[in-house]
Amino acid sequence: MNDDTRTPEERLRQQSAGAADMMFRSVRAWNELLTTSTDMAFDVVLKNWDYSRSLRNSAEQAVADTLRTQQRLNREMIQAWQGLSEDVKDIMEKGGK
Repeated sequence: MNDDTRTPEERLRQQSAGAADMMFRSVRAWNELLTTSTDMAFDVVLKNWDYSRSLRNSAEQAVADTLRTQQRLNREMIQAWQGLSEDVKDIMEKGGK
């Protein structure tokens, strides 16, 4: 059927059906875009969460290692001072005799 043999109602119905089809395709495309962008946003949030958690764990480990090293250094320095004070005490006792 060509356009000349169709009634104006049929032509209008065909045009509105074409417009509705385009509108539905557009809505589907926007829905897919929204779904994809939402998935990507959640994926980025989760990756940032994991990265932050990993970074926090690394920082906590570095602080713990630093504190252990400082504690060991303090013990070694106290032992060195105790040894030095014992040596000074021995020298003073021998020198006083």
